[in-house]
Amino acid sequence: MSELLVIGALAWDRPIRLSGPVAPGARLVGRTLEGRLGGRLGGGGANAAVALAKAGRQVALASVIGQDAAADAALEDVESAGVDTRLVSRRDGDSKTTLILIDPAGERLVMGLDWEPKPPPPLDPPQAWPAIRPAGLFVRAAYPGAEAWTTTCTGPVVAHWPSPNLRGRVEVVTASAEDLPPELAADPLGAARAQLGEGVSWAVVTRGAEGASAFGEAGRIDAPAPKARTVDATGAGDIFAAGLLDALSRGAAMKDALAHACGWGATAVALDCSAPLGAGPDAFRGYGG
Repeated sequence: MSELLVIGALAWDRPIRLSGPVAPGARLVGRTLEGRLGGRLGGGGANAAVALAKAGRQVALASVIGQDAAADAALEDVESAGVDTRLVSRRDGDSKTTLILIDPAGERLVMGLDWEPKPPPPLDPPQAWPAIRPAGLFVRAAYPGAEAWTTTCTGPVVAHWPSPNLRGRVEVVTASAEDLPPELAADPLGAARAQLGEGVSWAVVTRGAEGASAFGEAGRIDAPAPKARTVDATGAGDIFAAGLLDALSRGAAMKDALAHACGWGATAVALDCSAPLGAGPDAFRGYGG
């Protein structure tokens, strides 16, 4: 039985190291993985799930992938990390191609090639998997059917936000300050509650190297980010949210959970990866461990 569940993308990222920052008129050289546009495990769901597995948590991933060799490779890699993939379904057709453009400072630009805005098929409902009753849930992508899993979860539900399709029981939303328009940034907790109801107790906003803030009824809590040399920022926000869920599902107060999540985020940016498959055994310590 999985302790935690992550709902989100499972992908095969193709990173490209750039010779300079992306700017209008720039002429850049790109270095691909293995010199042949090679791929690596990625996707917001996989990034978070692998970090939780590295911390010793039993975690399942719910996602939808294609039927091509890239999807096969992604599924094999995420399973190698110990992630339960029973809730990963296969759709017809090839995987979407995602380029990760990484500048010399480690900041990334995510580019989906030839993407069409097709909604994914719905996830399997909880009644189809009675043995999976998670004690904590991270909704990285609000796939159809995610709402049912939020009501089945017996512990905290953390969700990536803003997300127009997000529904169900959510207690904590996480957002990057860069993704929040001014009308949401002015009152993130109020804005989240306007969409999801009064059950939202915290709105967490990340600010990269400046740390993160949690907004709740009792006020604001700030946590600094540990110093880290940014090698590749890909997946850092996903892994931050995973750290938050790791702590909250262990009963941590928000102040302690926020500090724990900032530590995971700082660890993530120092790694050359999307999903942290190659991270050492002590890279992501479980809360209280």
